[in-house]
Amino acid sequence: MPTLPALALLPLALSATAGAQDAVRLEIVREGVVGGASPALTVHPRVDLERLDLQLSCGATRAGHQGPAELAVPVVVPLPVPQGRHACTGRLAVRMTDGSEGEMPLSFQVEVLPELRLSTAPDHLDLQAGTLVVEGSRPLASAEAILTGEQGELGRAERTSPAGDGLTLHWSPPSAEILQIQVTAQDAHGFAARLDLFPWSYSVPHEDVVFETGSATIRPEEEGKLEDAWARLQEVIGRYGKVAPVHLYVAGYTDTVGSAASNRTLSEARARAIAAWFRARGFTGPTWYQGLGEQGQAVPTPDETDEAANRRVDYIVAAQAPPKSERLPTSTWTPLR
Repeated sequence: MPTLPALALLPLALSATAGAQDAVRLEIVREGVVGGASPALTVHPRVDLERLDLQLSCGATRAGHQGPAELAVPVVVPLPVPQGRHACTGRLAVRMTDGSEGEMPLSFQVEVLPELRLSTAPDHLDLQAGTLVVEGSRPLASAEAILTGEQGELGRAERTSPAGDGLTLHWSPPSAEILQIQVTAQDAHGFAARLDLFPWSYSVPHEDVVFETGSATIRPEEEGKLEDAWARLQEVIGRYGKVAPVHLYVAGYTDTVGSAASNRTLSEARARAIAAWFRARGFTGPTWYQGLGEQGQAVPTPDETDEAANRRVDYIVAAQAPPKSERLPTSTWTPLR
């Protein structure tokens, strides 16, 4: 993560002659960092120093430096303080090569911020209107989005705000399909974070595998249907895989005959069996499955209705979990190990 810009320039106060004071004027720069690194106090000598003595207390944290310092070679003193704002006090003293000495008290604050995180809700992205609302874990000052399609960059969008909890980005909808939206945003301190969105999914056309009643075993005579689906899946990988990671999501469904609990268990077992078949066939991307049982019916029916159209498994290719919909009312995907 980037460091903050310099927040203070503090000249060294000396009890020496004016000439010596000009010769040893130092810059003390307080910097902020984020994401696990320690802030640091940086001293920039203007002349060679025989000795630089720095002692600091930031709450329970002690830091310091003792030893010679060379002209224009920064002396960096890490301040390993935890997250939060801390008052620091201390003393800095120098002795120059001609014997002159000087010292000054130090008093400043340092703050370690948690990592900036970006997010957006599913209903905050509207591809038709060309809008996206992005939010941060703290108020955002600016945001930019780069839109990418199969042939490369499709456009950009920018937005700035004095202190917005969420920023709305607008763009003219491109003629080509958007495969990736790369969002970069900054907070008021200048810290940046990135969010990658992949607003596409593809339902692989296929003929449904017929299972025996109560079984999740794929019969050899049904594998031809999966081979046809595999060929279509390869086409999708060839198109989208150059821009985005390709995940496979397999969702199983049943009709309403039997108990809802047993149907969910059976649909999950069948979805897992088909996901495992694709893995064994050669699909190397992340693979997920879930059983929806009687939910998301293709043909709405009452209980205990034998409807073949509802006994199905959907194969969805996407770069991130497909959004909830009438056909996907839940999003409890299990990774195939």
